[in-house]
Amino acid sequence: MAGEESTRAPLKVAFEQSGGFAGLVKGCVLDADELPADESAELHRLVASSGLDVSTEDLSRGARDRRQIAITIERGGERVELVCDDGSTPEGARPLVAFLAARARPQRP
Repeated sequence: MAGEESTRAPLKVAFEQSGGFAGLVKGCVLDADELPADESAELHRLVASSGLDVSTEDLSRGARDRRQIAITIERGGERVELVCDDGSTPEGARPLVAFLAARARPQRP
């Protein structure tokens, strides 16, 4: 398994969550090469199973108080961006969003 880790393409994921009732902004940038081995493996697994292969924007209509989510995945020289909200997050991406949200910290506006 360690050999498999070293042959994976570099992976960097940026996450930002904003809006909601309080309008707070939280975010993080995770570089898989800088994470502990178990977290790096989990990030790779979640990205691979997320179904996020092409950039997309899907925001619910009339949902001003929903939290907006922006994820940018850079892997192997390719970049994929997702912009969605609580109601339009693709089902396959929900575990990745939860993983990133748990690591997000308040950001300055």
